[in-house]
Amino acid sequence: MNHKQEIGVGIFFFILAALYLAGSLSISSFDPFGNSTLTSKAIPQLIGGLMAVLSIIHIAGNALKLKRTQTSNETGKAGGTRFEIGRSGWLMLLSVLFICAYIFLFTRLGFILSTILFLLAEMFLLIPAEKRKRWAIFIVCFSTGLSILLYLLFTKLSMFLPRGLLG
Repeated sequence: MNHKQEIGVGIFFFILAALYLAGSLSISSFDPFGNSTLTSKAIPQLIGGLMAVLSIIHIAGNALKLKRTQTSNETGKAGGTRFEIGRSGWLMLLSVLFICAYIFLFTRLGFILSTILFLLAEMFLLIPAEKRKRWAIFIVCFSTGLSILLYLLFTKLSMFLPRGLLG
């Protein structure tokens, strides 16, 4: 990818972080540990803030690189590049679609089922095709085990998640 496309990716993730932070403001504040700063809002806001900061760093770094390449260009022409979405671009778009589907299914199917489906989809998407068959059993076990473990952890901390179809 060239630097202009990388700046576009940074802007996309900054907007996504801003939307994520705005969504985290609607989370009702619950403090399972008494009077502490670790509430149900804290982790989503921390993740959104870190994502925004990393996006800004990514944009600034690529803007500087773009400026350097333009000033060091001997001919002074800004060569027009055609926008193409490569394999990584398609992977990113599919991942965003999977996240949207996860959000949509979260309250309908519940935490466990929607998380298992999301993890399965993402791992099968990101693992190269020639390695998928070899890792299939591990992926299914890992997705199921991690989802159940997280559910048990959250219920142990009295932070209830949607149960969905499992009741």
